[in-house]
Amino acid sequence: MTLRFNGSAMVPAAPAEVWPHLVDWVGQSRWIPLTTMRVIQERVEGLGSRIRAEHGPRVGRKRVGISDEMVVTGWEPPYELEVAHLGPWFTGVGVFTIEARGLRSWLSIRERVDLPGGRAAEAAVLAVRPVLQRQLTGSLRKFAQLVADHAPRPTELSDPARRYLARHTRAAVFDDEAAKRKRRQDRRRHSDSERVS
Repeated sequence: MTLRFNGSAMVPAAPAEVWPHLVDWVGQSRWIPLTTMRVIQERVEGLGSRIRAEHGPRVGRKRVGISDEMVVTGWEPPYELEVAHLGPWFTGVGVFTIEARGLRSWLSIRERVDLPGGRAAEAAVLAVRPVLQRQLTGSLRKFAQLVADHAPRPTELSDPARRYLARHTRAAVFDDEAAKRKRRQDRRRHSDSERVS
């Protein structure tokens, strides 16, 4: 049986600010409920990174529930991340995309989950599907808030970050044009004052 889940959220930060939060594997437990994530090999970033998620309630120091091992199969910072779910409880593919929207980002996720089992398993999964979809939507909202709480404000951005935003966002381009006009006016005033002297 194959299930598909989709979700999206507006994140109040540029893609370059969103990406590090998305690929903070261990930190994902802050926005994905009832989940503990850990990297299961030395490689933490890029294609081939392997992660294990433990989903379920915590009993003592351990989670009781299902395990989901994943490998990164697509890595295009800061715009797209793809992971393959390897099992053992289910397999499938998850794709996260980040699109620049002015000084904000539109984060989307598409999940395809392939589940083993017969009719009884299918009926059980279909019964909880709406709960899983709501959980996905809530997780994305929580992620957006987490990024908002940690993203630098435009006044805190470094010069390279400002240049990046100026190249990649329409609002920043307008601000950059206004700054260029002001610099031209200042140069004219300066050259006019030199002529008068």
